[in-house]
Amino acid sequence: MCRLAGFIGQSPLPLAALLYEPPHSLQHAAFAPRELIAGTVNVDGTGAAWWPEDGSGPLRYVTTAPPWADPNLPGLAPALRGRTVLAAVRSATPGLPYGPDNVAPFVTDRMAGAHNGRISGFRQGLARTLLGGLDDDRFGQVTSMNDSLALFLMVAQYMDDEPGTSLSDAVTSVVQQTSKAVIAAGEIATLNLVIATSDEIVATRTSAGDAINSLYTRTTDEGNWLASEPLDGDAGWTSLPEHSLVALTAVGIDVRALEHEGMAS
Repeated sequence: MCRLAGFIGQSPLPLAALLYEPPHSLQHAAFAPRELIAGTVNVDGTGAAWWPEDGSGPLRYVTTAPPWADPNLPGLAPALRGRTVLAAVRSATPGLPYGPDNVAPFVTDRMAGAHNGRISGFRQGLARTLLGGLDDDRFGQVTSMNDSLALFLMVAQYMDDEPGTSLSDAVTSVVQQTSKAVIAAGEIATLNLVIATSDEIVATRTSAGDAINSLYTRTTDEGNWLASEPLDGDAGWTSLPEHSLVALTAVGIDVRALEHEGMAS
């Protein structure tokens, strides 16, 4: 079911600050997750996207190995730094493809995204429904029939179709559209969707007809953090309310309620 973490701040931090350094880093959550609601471990891939200080990005590194097994990432992670970082470890949903194209974060244009969850029935018809709104260019970016990639590209398409819209509104619309299609098909979905730009990280904690995955935020002197599970024992980690959307910037965290079809607790 995957575990993920994000950071946004005024000064850059290394990828290792999410992947390796904390007591309950993503490396630890890969083999010993504490709040996974489906699956046992998250060892089907590791990925990170980050925006360096020079204004480039997002840059992306993905591997099908768990964090400790990739030959390069443990050495690179302390040196690769970004003001905004999004990282994830994957637990592959049975029936969905395996390989680097399926490892989040996904990137396009100036966005990166990850999804902690699954859409049941995705390959039995919902994929056609959800991907049907993509234009030719966006559809050409469907490198694998993966529900998480589909959600990410749907957000990118919404931003194309509605110039000037906020990232929060785009993510909200995609979650609502997905939930409506899922419930109409008699399926269920867990929808902790995270989309990041250089200036903002937007995430949802919700589901349609299913249990809801965990998601936490925390503010430190370095900046603002998001994680499926607290990365350490600090009491500052706050669990997001169920059926909510959070927007993190370098200077603040804003939480609002999220409404859609199939809301369950």
